[in-house]
Amino acid sequence: MSLLKKRSVVNLLKSRRSIRIFKPINVPDEIVKLLVEVGERAPIPTHLQLYSFIWVKSQEKREELSEICGGEIVKNASIVLLVCGDLKRASMMLDLLEHRHVLSSDKHPVETVMSIFEAALAVDSIIIAAESLGLGSVILDCPLIYAPSIARLFNLPRGIIPLVLLCIGVRGESPPIRPRLPLEIILHEDSYREPSEDELKAYLAKLEKHMEIENYVKKYTGKDLKYLDYLKMRTELNKEVEKDYDALIKYLRENFFKI
Repeated sequence: MSLLKKRSVVNLLKSRRSIRIFKPINVPDEIVKLLVEVGERAPIPTHLQLYSFIWVKSQEKREELSEICGGEIVKNASIVLLVCGDLKRASMMLDLLEHRHVLSSDKHPVETVMSIFEAALAVDSIIIAAESLGLGSVILDCPLIYAPSIARLFNLPRGIIPLVLLCIGVRGESPPIRPRLPLEIILHEDSYREPSEDELKAYLAKLEKHMEIENYVKKYTGKDLKYLDYLKMRTELNKEVEKDYDALIKYLRENFFKI
């Protein structure tokens, strides 16, 4: 038996796909606590753990959250975790050491980036653990986009930044494995190699073809659009986006997250 066949976790990860349609089935609280305990075992550069999770349990909170983020994902997922960068708790702990620490400064770019990085590592571990239990998951970026509204909804103090929603539950769909960039574009040897336009065009064409076969945009948004047109719509820089981003930058700076 080959090494890869022995390593079943590798096969699990290679076959993973995001689930956006969940069956509205409850799971025991013990499962949620177990998953977060697994997330805590993710590697961290320090022992400060610069992140926190808010378990969205009440139906009222879910309804309000769903209105902000849109869609049925939040309503139907068995588990909804609001993932936050947390510099407040770290600053409080360092205060106890009674020294002039990095978070007492107006500039702490390393801690800001590490907070996001550590949160991502913890989320990844939770996702893997959920997969091993037969549960699907998806990450939503709406908390960061609408950070001020999310912060008010969950009474987040200064120093706590909402990053993403991690939704976990019983699969209500079995979507195909979706394309990813070719390894030769992602994996660089000794120095960075900029991809050619032809390489990127080939990937975009492959992505468009796959999403058309899956009917991705219509299935998840109800919009009758080609996927690349949907991607353009999602990433277009217009006055409304500029306004939202200006508000987000202001919010981040006021809440201790500074790069």
